[in-house]
Amino acid sequence: MPWQSYGLAFVVGVFGIRFPVPALVGLFVLWLADRTLRGPDCRLPLLVFICCAAFGCGYGFQRTPELPSAIPDWMEARTPVEVRGVVDGVEPRFGDRLRLTLRDAVCLIDGGEEALPGKVALSLRHPDYRPVPGQSVETFLRVVPVRGFGNPGLWDYGWYWQRQGVFWRAWPAGRGALKALKWGDPPENFLRSVKRGLRARVARLVPDTQGGAMVLALTTGDKSRLDAATMEATQSAGLAHTLALSGLHVGFVAALGLALAWLAGRTYPPLLLIVPRPKLAVILAAPLVLTYAWLGQPSASLVRATVMFGFWGFLLLQGRGRVLMDGLFFALLAIVFASPMSLFDLSLQMSVTAVAGIGLMLPHFRSLFSPGGSWFRRLFARAAGVLAVSLCANIALMPLVSWYFGSLSPNILLNLVWLPVLGMAVMPLGLLGMGLASFGWAEPLAGLCLGMAAWATDGLLALLDWTAGSGLTPVYAVLRPLWPEMFGCAVLLAATAAVLRSPRRVPMPLAGLGLALLVAPHLWVMGADSRDAVRLSMLDVGLGQSLVVSLPGGRRWLVDGGGGSSHFDLGEAVVAPSLTHGRPPRINGVFMTHPDVDHSHGLPFVLDRLDVGPFYTNSMLPRGATGERLRTVLARQHREPVGLHAGDVVRLDGRTVLEVLHPARDFATGRANERSLVLRLVRDDVSLALLPGDVEGRGIDALLSGGADMRARVLVLPHHGSRSSFSPEFYAGVSPEVVLCSDGYLNRYGFPDADVVDAVGVPVWSTAIHGRVDVEWDGSGTRSIRTHYP
Repeated sequence: MPWQSYGLAFVVGVFGIRFPVPALVGLFVLWLADRTLRGPDCRLPLLVFICCAAFGCGYGFQRTPELPSAIPDWMEARTPVEVRGVVDGVEPRFGDRLRLTLRDAVCLIDGGEEALPGKVALSLRHPDYRPVPGQSVETFLRVVPVRGFGNPGLWDYGWYWQRQGVFWRAWPAGRGALKALKWGDPPENFLRSVKRGLRARVARLVPDTQGGAMVLALTTGDKSRLDAATMEATQSAGLAHTLALSGLHVGFVAALGLALAWLAGRTYPPLLLIVPRPKLAVILAAPLVLTYAWLGQPSASLVRATVMFGFWGFLLLQGRGRVLMDGLFFALLAIVFASPMSLFDLSLQMSVTAVAGIGLMLPHFRSLFSPGGSWFRRLFARAAGVLAVSLCANIALMPLVSWYFGSLSPNILLNLVWLPVLGMAVMPLGLLGMGLASFGWAEPLAGLCLGMAAWATDGLLALLDWTAGSGLTPVYAVLRPLWPEMFGCAVLLAATAAVLRSPRRVPMPLAGLGLALLVAPHLWVMGADSRDAVRLSMLDVGLGQSLVVSLPGGRRWLVDGGGGSSHFDLGEAVVAPSLTHGRPPRINGVFMTHPDVDHSHGLPFVLDRLDVGPFYTNSMLPRGATGERLRTVLARQHREPVGLHAGDVVRLDGRTVLEVLHPARDFATGRANERSLVLRLVRDDVSLALLPGDVEGRGIDALLSGGADMRARVLVLPHHGSRSSFSPEFYAGVSPEVVLCSDGYLNRYGFPDADVVDAVGVPVWSTAIHGRVDVEWDGSGTRSIRTHYP
């Protein structure tokens, strides 16, 4: 319908506030699709498309939260302060963590008060108290501005917080600070008290297993009992969406309404003469869906899914056709108009894309099987229907999943077991148990229902472990598409759907444009890789380090893989996505300068998912959880690390080598930093860059006393510019033109040290300020520098 085309133009305009060039291309694609698929007498004027997009762009700018222009001096000085605020939102996270958002935050400084604009995100680990929205809090916090990992083509963490009005992030300052939190009295709210009490009863009644943790998450939205292993297993199997309360779970709850309508029709058939079964299902499901949305925190994705259900239900009650697609359009426009920033939310993008894929493709799959005949044929038809729905959604989601996660998990067959068990057993039993838990006399029965739901989910997790151990749930790293490729894929899917709907009419302009958008980025990348140029890229991984050396012909070498924790892996979040953005998941080799976690934690993911050449080390491997992960990956791949020592040379291509300057074989120390690999990048006998890892005083003294030629045009500051690596003699020996430094923004150590910056005597380019830094030398040796932030 015309209003749908104009509505999409409005959505494209909102999208343009962040991505103007893709938005312009998207507007052209939308106009061309409308012109191609409509008859000559029904085509819509281009001017109206432009006006709708301009209105969307202006509306999006008007609703975009503005970041504060200045950062307080005490914050730049990294001074913890006493903060008072009001809890605005509470989000339980896996691993017994809690994320709070505070509004009306006030900092007490030198006897005065300073209000912070916007909201503050406060992260707590293993909290002993769970507040409620509206409750005041007071404590000492370390506060920093919201700032993401500044790397082009990656998920923008800073924008993620900004669009929610969160301008600051905070952590309790010092040991014991968590116990020093002072909470005000909870506000009196009957419904909130009921929800809180219900969640506490469910948490007490579910078994203390990961299956019980899943039941708690699915019924109340509380993921705090889920551990990292469960999250990783479901994500690897392509089932992570089943733990994020969204449209899938609203669909499960709505199916309960359909089951109740069927039961009512079987019990009293004349009822269906008054209210047809589809309308009766909507009427019975509506209170269930609203109650479930209220109980699930409510999360933004759950609210949006409920809005979609509301429009679909309204159209069904009106007896309208095209319910799925028309309801999706109504819901999308209502959501974007009410909250334009939600357009950039991954959950909304995936929900809309999945539903659109199902609406466009499922009718053609459904014609391949018939539900009639014997019981076996009916069972097969139902299983095929579940598989077809999953297949349609996965095909539509492929570009988005590839871009956001850089991997694909083609384990669709697991949905044949996982989704029916969740929808027909776990969710009904869990919701019934939660409802019974409201009554004290019914707690034994509630515990039985919740226990049965947990038993079923434990069985699903056991099945998942077995399939993973048997190698039946592979995960493949893939090329992360550039934005024209995503448009091209969407256009070709739309053209295919048009052909299936009307085989005699092939939309050639649309198909040709989709093919061009798919092919052009690859030609551009091939041209860029064929240039006679060497590039050293320092990725922005916060307080850690990861470098990429790129050579002609698409050859790439990784030096270190950034840090992380048990809850966050920079190899998965930053390093691997950077390496696969527009390029295949393949690198020629990896160097680990030393085993400290801020350099090594991201490497197990990279080695496991990408096609990697040799793995070079300083003959040391990490300890703890990082070391265990790395050894597991190396053992599974039958890979042996190659230890390097001073004097070794690794040839990167016919003209480029990495010379190893340190450590010598007889260098005696057990400290990993001192034994860091010191590598010098040389091309055509010209020393381009010195990469010294975290080498400190003793290692630097060994380099100086050994008389090694350390001269290089670019120096990466050792140990992130720490005072422990301060050495004017070393800087003079390198004599760099430019210095790079990998640091986190306002990091707690104060890196880089001011004396170090003064002593090097040349410009310092830091990831903390500039984001990712790329230094490139062309065939004539001319150097250029490009940064992510101005």
